[in-house]
Amino acid sequence: MHSASSRDTLHLLLLTHKQNDAEDLVSLLRNSGRATRAHMVSSLEDFKVQIQEKTWDLILAEPKAQDIDPKELFKQIKRLDKDLPVIILAEDVDPMQLEFYLKLGACDVVPEDESNLLSMVIQRELGNLNSRRILRTTQVKLRDAERRCQSLLESSKDAITYIHDGMHIYANQAYLDLFGYDNVDDLEGMPVMDMVASSDQENLKQSLKSFLMAGGNVDLKYSGLKTDASEFPLTMSLSSATYADESCTQIVIRAKSNNSDLEAKLKDISSRDLLTGLYNKPHFMNSLESAVDRAVLKGNIGAAMYINIDRYGKIKSQVGINNTDSVLCSVANYLKSAINKEDTLARIGEDVFAWVRPNINAEEALAAAEKFRDGIEHLVIDANSQTVTITASIGVALINDSCSDPRDILQRSHQAADAVRHDEGHEKGNGTHLFVAREEAPDNSENGIEKQVLEALKAGSFNLLFQPLINLKGDEQEHYETLLRMPQSDGEEVSAGDFLNGFTISEDLKRKIDRWVILHSTKLLSEHRQQNLKTRLFVNLSAASLMDKTLASWIGVALNAAKLDKNSVIFQFNEEDATKFLTQAQEFTANLKANNYACSLSRFGCSLKPFQTLKHLSLDYVKVDGSFTHELNKPESLATLKQVLAELHEQGLKTIVPLVESASAVASLWQLGTHFIQGYYVQPPQAGMAYNFSDDGE
Repeated sequence: MHSASSRDTLHLLLLTHKQNDAEDLVSLLRNSGRATRAHMVSSLEDFKVQIQEKTWDLILAEPKAQDIDPKELFKQIKRLDKDLPVIILAEDVDPMQLEFYLKLGACDVVPEDESNLLSMVIQRELGNLNSRRILRTTQVKLRDAERRCQSLLESSKDAITYIHDGMHIYANQAYLDLFGYDNVDDLEGMPVMDMVASSDQENLKQSLKSFLMAGGNVDLKYSGLKTDASEFPLTMSLSSATYADESCTQIVIRAKSNNSDLEAKLKDISSRDLLTGLYNKPHFMNSLESAVDRAVLKGNIGAAMYINIDRYGKIKSQVGINNTDSVLCSVANYLKSAINKEDTLARIGEDVFAWVRPNINAEEALAAAEKFRDGIEHLVIDANSQTVTITASIGVALINDSCSDPRDILQRSHQAADAVRHDEGHEKGNGTHLFVAREEAPDNSENGIEKQVLEALKAGSFNLLFQPLINLKGDEQEHYETLLRMPQSDGEEVSAGDFLNGFTISEDLKRKIDRWVILHSTKLLSEHRQQNLKTRLFVNLSAASLMDKTLASWIGVALNAAKLDKNSVIFQFNEEDATKFLTQAQEFTANLKANNYACSLSRFGCSLKPFQTLKHLSLDYVKVDGSFTHELNKPESLATLKQVLAELHEQGLKTIVPLVESASAVASLWQLGTHFIQGYYVQPPQAGMAYNFSDDGE
């Protein structure tokens, strides 16, 4: 259930007959990559209180659980007008039952033993909910933006009008004053042609027609016509716009300035790359944004191109830094000679050019890219009496109504240019490539992942990363957490949490992975402690290791072999595994404690009764779930975290808060008395233990 919002905490209401069923549902969601905070409804009154006082994302309900009639469930949701999706979990699903619950207001009915289907339905409904929330937020922002724009239009010194089908639909006061009209009603139904001299009307008509076809931004110079029939020079700036929910054309006539020529020159200079004379990146992004807007609003298509000179570093070494300007200017001059009038060409990086053209399809764009590639390859460049030939890798990304962010289009063209070197016969570049969204790797199936894990274990190709933990109370000890990554053939890495929890990996294989991590991380720690004896390491263990009765004694042998003392490693497992295998976790922590090893419980606070689990375990540290950090800005969540930390501190446990990404979060956590913080604000996971703890004033 990985998605763009998978890091957001899922607030889940559960209506089940048994607590074990509720725990299984929480485990299903957390194993699929979602931080989940759940509440098990105990009665109808409890349900009423929960939906009235808190914001929830989803309800998973078994019919008649806790003696609550499903009709009453939906009645309360409708009474409070809550946008709260409900998924019914039934023993058997037949068409009549499905129709009954859908009419009540359920999103879907899923057989309770179909966990994969349930995951897909949850993913769909959370996506739908997120889209509805984004729409509501966007509507509020749109109304605010429209109010601001209207205010700016009315107070602008520039004359501004909007036309549709050649007719005025809005004009500001400056526009009325410029042409001598008293009231906007006087312009109603009047064509814009009447605002220019008769000798310019045909030209204006053709210019408007061309603009509607090609779009972009166009400046036109005509003679304006006042109500008293006097004429005056004006420059109209045309651009596409929307007014009162209607697509139209905006015309801006700039207020007169004594330095108009100078301003025009400065504007042109500010949009140019000084070396090549091409447009610069800000101007290119504006053009790309206009192309994307036309694609989304009007269905126009287009393409963007990322032109990257191959082996530019080698060229610099060959001709010298001072002479590379000749190379760049030669490429720029060739590209200028090869483009069309409607194209925008820019230099957006030291060795990168970018191009955008409206009204072009995939085949035409690739043909244009091939033309550019061939032309660049055949350039003979003179760089300070040295003859240089070069090649380029060119990536093409299509512009259509499927993407509304110009930055994404540029990123896609960049990825396509990088992909050239992965194409057969183009290892050194000199090729073209069309961006196509990467499909999920075919071997990332259950069997495929287990095979990759086995191969990585045999080859010892796992990667170990280390992330520091900072003690807010001051401590001479230095702490890191070991994180496991599995490299894949496409260059990406999969985290241990993803491949251990998201796929069916055998218990025996999980135990072997844990022992591999212990062996290799303690070896690296031993080497590190030769420079710093104060370093300690958190090592994560899977549920399979909790049930391994021989692990405690094996750990002793491993630490002795690495010449490490017993307090140098802290063994950590998560709350979900502890809750599911409580007896084994209790025995495991007791054994480690008896042998003077430290234990930590991670992802704490999201089970239905977290402190009940805690009573049975012998622990030294507790790391709360990252969902608490994500919601520090919410008073309700901050109060909950404060209460959780206070109870943990009363029990003499050291607390850790992960996923800290801002200074404001550090300030809040310091006030709450947490012992350790961890996250990208401190440092992302690194390949070695190289964090400078002295910078934190410890």
